[in-house]
Formats: sequence, C-alpha cells, structure tokens
Amino acid sequence: MDKPTIVVGVDGSPAGTAALAWAVRQARTTGARVHAVSVCRVRPPAPGPNGPDAFLALHQRELRAALDQVDTTGVEVEQSVPTGSVGPALVELSTDAHRLVLGSHTYHHGPVFVVSPVVTHCLRHARCPVVVVPAEEDGDRLADGARLSAAAHEFR
Repeated sequence: MDKPTIVVGVDGSPAGTAALAWAVRQARTTGARVHAVSVCRVRPPAPGPNGPDAFLALHQRELRAALDQVDTTGVEVEQSVPTGSVGPALVELSTDAHRLVLGSHTYHHGPVFVVSPVVTHCLRHARCPVVVVPAEEDGDRLADGARLSAAAHEFR
C-alpha cells in the first residue's frame, strides 16, 4: 500500500513555510510523504524575459527556499509547480491526499476575522481534511484554555 500523502501549499510567505514545517513534522510522525506545491498562475504564453518560464522559475526558487528552511530528514518530499488557479489546483491535488495543509493568511477587519480566498476555497471544496497553520505558533497553550481542548492541542 502507498504511503499517505500530505499536500502542502507553499507560496514564499512565512505562513507557507510554517505550513510546510507542520506538514513535514506530521509526515515524520505518521510515516506519510509530503507533496510540496507552489501553484503558478500563468497566463497564456507571452514572449520575453517575463514570460511563463520566468514565473515557473520563480515558483521553483520559492519552493526550494522554503524547503531549505525546514529539516526534511527522513521524510519523502515531492515538489511540483502546477499552473492554474491556486484554489482549484490545490483542491484537485486533495483528491488523493491524506491532508491538505495551508498557511493561514488571515487578518482582522474590525471585529471580523477574514480568511484568504484560497484558504476559503480549499476549506469548502477540498476532498480531504484541511489544516490551516499560522505563520507563528503561540507556544504551548491550550486551544481555548479549557481542559477538554488538550486533545486539539495534542493534534499538532
């Protein structure tokens, strides 16, 4: 039987790198493999130095830079740079995945907590559980301070 796969979206941001680190730790714990993905929104081919090849190369460099920041020792890691709309591309990859892991990219708009459109799309349409990881972890505190939230904290 194939190893379960954890698909992780990497976009060059601190949250994307945190998501990659979480996915690698989870894979190391569970024996899964990691598929690190940076989706490139390429328009139809245009000639010149800033054409599609330049955008693909940029995504490949960002993916490599994120992987260089994470200890992947003992974890099978596949890399890919698919093209297309980010949310739908990640949802498609979730079809055969054990988990889909994304960086949070959230912000507050007054009293409202706003999630990025890509994360929202994946939460609504992914075909596997989705884990959303913040750019920085808050340390060892319980999810809501209640005794019963310890199980959620242990899932990390």
